[in-house]
Amino acid sequence: MTDEQPTPRPARRLDDLFAPADEPVRVPDWMRQPVQEHELTRAERLRLTWERHNGKLLGGIAALLVVGFLGFLGTTGYRFADKVNHGEVVLPVRGGPTTAPRPLDADGNTLGVFVGTPAEQFAEGEAGITLPAARATGPFTAKQVADGLAKVRATLIEGRLGTPMLLDDPDPFLARLAPDARASVRDDLAQGRNLGYATRMTRDDRTPWEPRDGIRVRGTIEYASTTDRDGIRVLAVTTRFIWVYSFDLFQAQAYPPGAELVTLRDQVVWHLPHPDDVRAGSRGLWIDSADVTILNATCEAMEKGLLALEFDRPLERRTAPAPEGDIYDDSWRPGDGEEC
Repeated sequence: MTDEQPTPRPARRLDDLFAPADEPVRVPDWMRQPVQEHELTRAERLRLTWERHNGKLLGGIAALLVVGFLGFLGTTGYRFADKVNHGEVVLPVRGGPTTAPRPLDADGNTLGVFVGTPAEQFAEGEAGITLPAARATGPFTAKQVADGLAKVRATLIEGRLGTPMLLDDPDPFLARLAPDARASVRDDLAQGRNLGYATRMTRDDRTPWEPRDGIRVRGTIEYASTTDRDGIRVLAVTTRFIWVYSFDLFQAQAYPPGAELVTLRDQVVWHLPHPDDVRAGSRGLWIDSADVTILNATCEAMEKGLLALEFDRPLERRTAPAPEGDIYDDSWRPGDGEEC
């Protein structure tokens, strides 16, 4: 018995792999067309340039920004140090509005301590205290009203403008009051509670009061007949005044206008009892109430009933009270900003 062996298939030749197919191979039309050159637009050229060089450009821009920032810091630091060395204010004043530069002459000196401030338009000294026409009111005759107004004016002068009181001698002021009223006022002076109606200057050699500049004054006076809490008929005279004092501030031209000024704004009610209602010792002028706002003075001096200039030093905390509004404005109310 014989085994039947399968007939082997002949091996495929290499050219059989590439034998022509029944249908010829078709080449796409776009492969037979000639290549057409395309001109790049401006936007495409910029995009290609950016893609090739974006790394270098970003690095260059970053380097320029770093150099510019370092230059800014250096310039700012130099200016800051220069301001401190020259005593200029480098921090803003709390609560204060922006002020115009101080007017100076050709040599850089200030044109005047009141120039550029509201006080520039005020009268000087006693000229700023004018009386209303005296007319009879209630039980008071026109002459009694005129005499009472004259007493109030004289007392205002002694309390705010008189050299004795300014230099801490209250006797001329006390002499203007009713004899029975003097003890309580003297106690006010001793306790430092006098700034509502009387001005005394501290002995500060750094920034002393400068009397040669004068005192600027503006205010009003009105009166009415009324009765006090004890039922006594009185002529009530209400005075509302602004008093502006000048101090000797070193290099004042380096500060804004008014830096060397201390301003007081007060409202005082004076009582003149009807002579038929009181004894002889109570006849005359009494202080019924007094309120005041003080700008640019130190709390340390004010607590003693005195005035001393507070001027802004670089990088130091302000130690003076800040009024709640503009001390020169009509919206002022008695006592605004008085507390230290």
